[in-house]
Amino acid sequence: MSDLNIGELVGPIRDRASNITSAVGEKWTGLQPRERIFIVGAVIALFCMVLFTVFHSMYNDITKKAAETENYRKSLNYIAENQAQYKLNQARSNAMRETLEKADSKISNKLSSIASNLGFSDVSVTPKDSRRTSDDSGAEETEIDVSLKNVDYTKVLEYLVEIQKLDSPIYMRQINMTRTSSANSSDTKMSVTITLMSYRLKEQNAT
Repeated sequence: MSDLNIGELVGPIRDRASNITSAVGEKWTGLQPRERIFIVGAVIALFCMVLFTVFHSMYNDITKKAAETENYRKSLNYIAENQAQYKLNQARSNAMRETLEKADSKISNKLSSIASNLGFSDVSVTPKDSRRTSDDSGAEETEIDVSLKNVDYTKVLEYLVEIQKLDSPIYMRQINMTRTSSANSSDTKMSVTITLMSYRLKEQNAT
């Protein structure tokens, strides 16, 4: 088997390419100037069209990626913001539940004890039937009416302050005050009715 002669393979290819180049050159030379301009213009237009198509496709891809990235960023921000709000709401809910769990069911006794410590002699503390709150916290509310008769108005203020100091979740809904002493009396005596709302978990029963 004889060795392959590279020159024998390349030679015909080189000759054919040379012939094609010569033919193209002759064709080009035979064209009118206006025809040459037309062909050059057509080539340039085709090149520009191909270039525009490539860059337009690249631009669309970049724009699409940018939009996807922005949407992804917004989604992450939304999750982060709502997660923070959810944790905050959860913390508040847990804190309120803990407060309700620790609420003293004997709040009426505490209100009576505070009144006694302040020297009130005519005191009435009347809790009403408990009822469920309108939310889903599982808590119930109890309305408590406190009646104080012929007490010094400064002592009434002290009583209200002491109520606010209680650990139990208790809120004042209404207060009515009527003066019982004469206008020229040195001591201002009042009859007071206070409506309070106390809250606790339903599982805890008042006594």
